[in-house]
Amino acid sequence: MRGWLLGGLSALMLMGATGAAAAQETDPVEGPATLDDRISEDRALIDDLARQLDESFAALAEQFGVESFSIRPMMTALLGDVFEDLPDEGDYAFTVDFEMYGMTDTAGLGAGEADEGERKLRPVYADAQACAAANRDIPVIRFERVEMNGLSGHRCTVSGQSPDFEDAWVYVSWLVLTGPEAYLEVTTGAAVASEEDGYALSSQIGSERLTELNVMAAQIETLAVDTYFSGDEQVEPNAE
Repeated sequence: MRGWLLGGLSALMLMGATGAAAAQETDPVEGPATLDDRISEDRALIDDLARQLDESFAALAEQFGVESFSIRPMMTALLGDVFEDLPDEGDYAFTVDFEMYGMTDTAGLGAGEADEGERKLRPVYADAQACAAANRDIPVIRFERVEMNGLSGHRCTVSGQSPDFEDAWVYVSWLVLTGPEAYLEVTTGAAVASEEDGYALSSQIGSERLTELNVMAAQIETLAVDTYFSGDEQVEPNAE
């Protein structure tokens, strides 16, 4: 289950995109024997995820020549909200994953075909139905078309039973912005799996964290967007 939870969530997050820039990976937290053990494991995982997000943000800022700052304290607080009050009982595993990916191409992003092994850009979906169809019909809980600074794209969030493991609940939120010479993709994902207690427990744990996951995804998107647009004043996407 540990292997699927990491590999399956990363594959789902990257669905429609192949090649470089694989999502971050860290061990999931599992329902341990004691409350003290769970709290200790949660804190270690939160610290690791916050460190990875901080490093990803710094790398994105360096890529686009923007001065960065540490987001670790902010992400630690947001992740703490996501992991707060996980059940003390039950056999389950829970993890969070993420990716920030951007690029510019002065020759035009639409020129030519991607070589084998290179990352393919995610298409902009017209509506929620198109997003669901591209992601194996996981229910879409939010869809918006986005226009910003001459770029257009979408925000799509899916949540529900995993198409690969019937006892797992998954959550993935994508923000995609693209133009003739620019592309930005921000992804936040989470998964809960329970072989012993099944989808009833997995979906309960995941659904109880939807608000916190949405808040964290929105904050990661905002940081990535601000960085991509040269660290100017925060830009608020206009959703249709």
